[in-house]
Amino acid sequence: MVEAGKYRPSFSDLAAEYVLSLPKRRQRKVMDRAYELARFPFLESDYRLTDADGRMVDHLLVDGIVYSYWVDHASKLVMIVEIEGAE
Repeated sequence: MVEAGKYRPSFSDLAAEYVLSLPKRRQRKVMDRAYELARFPFLESDYRLTDADGRMVDHLLVDGIVYSYWVDHASKLVMIVEIEGAE
């Protein structure tokens, strides 16, 4: 059960597919960073872009990986819409 006050991550199909394409050790590191992002949803991102639905999507570069996400504060959810290498 989710503790009151804690945000939780949720992953789009695109984000999940990227994680599953990685070697196991890298998967663990990417997932650890995603859960850290959910613990700190007010962290300032590197940049923001508007998606096709008009939603502001934050982008954060961590350990050579770009996390694209938006936060639903009412639901305490960090929706990670894309994860990709920064190459």
